[in-house]
Amino acid sequence: MKKHSLLALPLALVALPTAAHAAEPEKVTFEHAGDRYVYTVKMVGDHKIIDGTETRSGKRFTLRVSDKRVTGTVGDSQVRFSRSAVVPLAETEVVSDR
Repeated sequence: MKKHSLLALPLALVALPTAAHAAEPEKVTFEHAGDRYVYTVKMVGDHKIIDGTETRSGKRFTLRVSDKRVTGTVGDSQVRFSRSAVVPLAETEVVSDR
């Protein structure tokens, strides 16, 4: 189950719309499979940097997203996968903290 949730997190976050163009990164909250995630997205060069926390466990994650790859950490685990592996979550509700 842990491997499933570790993989679902990066896939879900990369598929979500972002406010990466804002000067101050906007906090975004979403829930998936009973877990709540809070994260920000900022642009660094040609890459999106997604930085956040799974609120129940307090597990931190940082993902670096390019046109073709996603790399980073989820908790103590390294993640790396192709952007083509990302499947949008149709029933995920995204809530902005504006």
